[in-house]
Amino acid sequence: MIDFLVYLIVRLIVSVLQALSLEQAHGASRFLAWLCADVFHVRERVLNENLTHAFPGKSPEEIRELKRAMWRHLTLMLVEAAFAERKIHLSNWKKYVTLVNEAAPLQAMYEHRPVIYATGHLGNFEFAGYILGLIGIPPYSVARTLDNRFLNRYLARFRHSTGQRLIPKKDAAPMLQEAMENGRPVVILTDQFAGPKGVWVKSFGRDVSTYKVVPVLSRTYSAPVILAAPIRQGEEPFRFEIRVTGWLDPEVQPDLTSPKVMAQWYCDVFDELIRKTPNQYWWLHRRWREKPKREKNQNQPENSSNPS
Repeated sequence: MIDFLVYLIVRLIVSVLQALSLEQAHGASRFLAWLCADVFHVRERVLNENLTHAFPGKSPEEIRELKRAMWRHLTLMLVEAAFAERKIHLSNWKKYVTLVNEAAPLQAMYEHRPVIYATGHLGNFEFAGYILGLIGIPPYSVARTLDNRFLNRYLARFRHSTGQRLIPKKDAAPMLQEAMENGRPVVILTDQFAGPKGVWVKSFGRDVSTYKVVPVLSRTYSAPVILAAPIRQGEEPFRFEIRVTGWLDPEVQPDLTSPKVMAQWYCDVFDELIRKTPNQYWWLHRRWREKPKREKNQNQPENSSNPS
């Protein structure tokens, strides 16, 4: 019953936003951000811990402003999801999205070579799969199934709207194999906590556990790995730049496909991207956790040459 009530509240908020103009909905999103940041202090403890560790030189007031800016970005993402199908079409998407350094990845995708689009909870991360589908190369997107089944179905409708196929994170292997063998792009969020058995590397100087799936797929299927994120330009809705900031081709750089080396590479690249736009990162999740003692004792350095 609680899940259904939460679903109804979300649907009500989205319905109200859709009844407004885009400008009015943008204003409403800023009000929602104020409620989250300054009234209800949503996930305050986790936010403070993550931000003070990531930016030890920032003052408490700077951290508070960064939290407010993050909430403004996240609530604007809700508006963009509500308006995307109405606003962005095949005929006008270039008005809202700029692609940079995209030639090699797009060529690989159009040639039906398997490609891994490795991204993170940065920018409007839901937007990448939407745009790929819109321009004719709908990806398989690995996503965690939400605990609330009503919200999960609702979000899935948006993700499917331009042809994306969703791969539940649990038991994803058969669909990942299908995508690779059919030469389809796969979108994977690389900054999710992978548990004690994941690959332990460093992010913002702290231990993080990440999944082995990206390097394993890349090595097994000779699939290039693209690092990119839809970064918001300014504070207006639907203004994004998707810049390819890293490109690793296992046929050219096979020595860089070991799980630990590749995981450290994409963590380093995304750390730098996050530092440039920290207000657009999902600081809400508990990505940084204590490393098991066994991993600490076995933490031997590997070659960590940067492929890009």
